[in-house]
Amino acid sequence: MNDRLPTKLWVDGLRRRLAAEGEFVTILRKGDEGAGAVILVLRSRAGEVSLFSRTNLGDGSTEWRPLSDELPENDDKLREILTKQIRFDPDLWVVELDVADPARFIVDLASMN
Repeated sequence: MNDRLPTKLWVDGLRRRLAAEGEFVTILRKGDEGAGAVILVLRSRAGEVSLFSRTNLGDGSTEWRPLSDELPENDDKLREILTKQIRFDPDLWVVELDVADPARFIVDLASMN
């Protein structure tokens, strides 16, 4: 039996948590509801964009790893990276977050894994 929380429930929990904190969440792409991987597009209020991917470590635990350095907002590089990731994994979820402090947010995500 798999003890992993289905991705759809995890994303729904993330949305509710951030809404309660006054942050903004947009689901750019829905993937497999049960086991889809997740990429977070983090937008800071200053306009920087970072991509993070939830990575399984093989022992049942996960961590968030950066997929890119900070990208300028509206950069074609962002679309290129996401297109490549979706081609590699068609079950992928892409969730965009507009948060006040992306660095703090990524540290806090560890508690949601």
